[in-house]
Amino acid sequence: MSEFDEKAATWDKDPTKVERAKIFAEIIRNKIDLTKVEMALEYGSGTGLLSFSLAHDFHDITLMDDSLEMTKVTNDKCERLDIRHFHPIKYDLLVDELPEHQFELIYTAMTMHHIDNTDAILKRFNTILNPGGHIVLIDLVTEDGSFHNFEFHGHLGFDKDELDAKIEANGFELINYQIGYTINAERNGEMRDYPVFVLIAKKTN
Repeated sequence: MSEFDEKAATWDKDPTKVERAKIFAEIIRNKIDLTKVEMALEYGSGTGLLSFSLAHDFHDITLMDDSLEMTKVTNDKCERLDIRHFHPIKYDLLVDELPEHQFELIYTAMTMHHIDNTDAILKRFNTILNPGGHIVLIDLVTEDGSFHNFEFHGHLGFDKDELDAKIEANGFELINYQIGYTINAERNGEMRDYPVFVLIAKKTN
C-alpha cells in the first residue's frame, strides 16, 4: 500500500486542503474561458477536491490517479453526492495506454513534483489535448527540501523559468503564472511558508 493509499480515508478531513482547492478552482475560472471546455481531465486527482470545486463548470470530468484507495474515495463521494459526470479511474498516464478521449483542459495540483520525468508527462498531456486546449499546473515553488518532513525523492518544487522552458519545448505557450496559495507548515519548531504557483499554458502544436 502506497503512502497515498494510507492517507486516502482521512484526506478530506484537512480543512486547508479543501480551502486551497476552492482557491485554485477560482483562479482557473478567472483565467480560462471554461464555456469552451467540454471534457476536462484532472491528473493526480487524489480524492478529487479540485474537481469537486469545479463540478458545475464542466459537462464531463475524468479523474485519474494511480492510488486505488484515493480512487475508491472519489467514487464513494460521487455516489453519495449523485454526481454522474465524473469518471474516476485508477490510471498512470506514464505507464498505461493513452485514453481514447481528447480533452480541452488538463489540470493537476501538487502532483508534478512527484513525477520524475516531467518532460514525458508534458508530452502525454500534449498528445491527449485538443488543439488550443490548456494545461494548468499547480505546484510548489522551488524549496529547500524541508517541505516533506520525511525522506522524499521527487522534485523540490519548480523554478518558473526552467518549467517555462519545459512547457515550451513540449508544445505549450505560457499564458499565466501566479502564486495562488501559500502553505504554512511547522518544521523544526518554526512555521515555514511554501508558496504554490498556478501555471496556465496553451497548446500551440
